[in-house]
Amino acid sequence: MIEWSSFLIVAVATWVSAVVVITLFSAAVRMRAVHVDQAAEGNANALLRLGYWAVFGVCGLVVLLGVYLIVPALHGA
Repeated sequence: MIEWSSFLIVAVATWVSAVVVITLFSAAVRMRAVHVDQAAEGNANALLRLGYWAVFGVCGLVVLLGVYLIVPALHGA
């Protein structure tokens, strides 16, 4: 028997997680593009560079957290 309420919770959590990862990655790519354009004009912003690497890092951590939660062998459940 399918527990539809649990299925709905997993589906919504998956959708929200995917939207968060895609948004973070898109923001980092956009920030990098702006940084490259500014560097080509000769006025590179070091803070913007640090920002897009930080957002890429957060995106990677969210993906690793998702893998950790999915694989039971990693957390002993």
